[in-house]
Amino acid sequence: MNEFLDAELWLKLLLALACGAAIGMERQIREKPAGARTNMLICVGSTLITMVSIHVALTYAERGINLADPGRIAAQIVSGVGFIGAGTIIQARGAVHGLTTAATIWVMAGIGLAIGSGFYAPAVATTILILLILWALRWLGRNVVRPRKFVLFRVSASRETGVLAAIQDAVAATELDFGGVRLERAGERMVVEFGAPCTPAARDQLLERLLAIDTVEDIQAQA
Repeated sequence: MNEFLDAELWLKLLLALACGAAIGMERQIREKPAGARTNMLICVGSTLITMVSIHVALTYAERGINLADPGRIAAQIVSGVGFIGAGTIIQARGAVHGLTTAATIWVMAGIGLAIGSGFYAPAVATTILILLILWALRWLGRNVVRPRKFVLFRVSASRETGVLAAIQDAVAATELDFGGVRLERAGERMVVEFGAPCTPAARDQLLERLLAIDTVEDIQAQA
């Protein structure tokens, strides 16, 4: 019962939960495969395993047995989390997707290791740096590295309830600065036109979101 009330125990687990949630929410907002729950579980699990590894070594040391290595169990986290990361990597259309998510999972395990061993400051500092990397480099990729071109989108869809809202949600999810929207009635169909400066990656992302709408029949994107 005394161990359950140990303040350091709860400090480590709650700190791991907070670090996992901070990075996980960023991933979930971007609709990546590993979201808040996955990152929180990985960070908390890594922290717990590290604590168990240290506890086992100290227990053996108290009994005069010097065969236990405090890092033996914890070391398996690095290799074990690799299987989870590999599951997020997908190869499609000649390109590899999910490497950033896999790397994030690997770093989350490292943060959990640091917290479990009482290395709090580096764990928090790494969490902050990872958030800066994910945010800053994404902004640079969208606005600096890859030039933007104005693209005119013309979406044709059947006139059903909720179609326009679904198209608007897909557009809003890309976080692009779109101009005015023009609606046109074409019999049983409707045509939605809008334009915005965007990179090829942002354009393709929006096209995929629009194609996922069942009632969308045709999409044209002209630069």
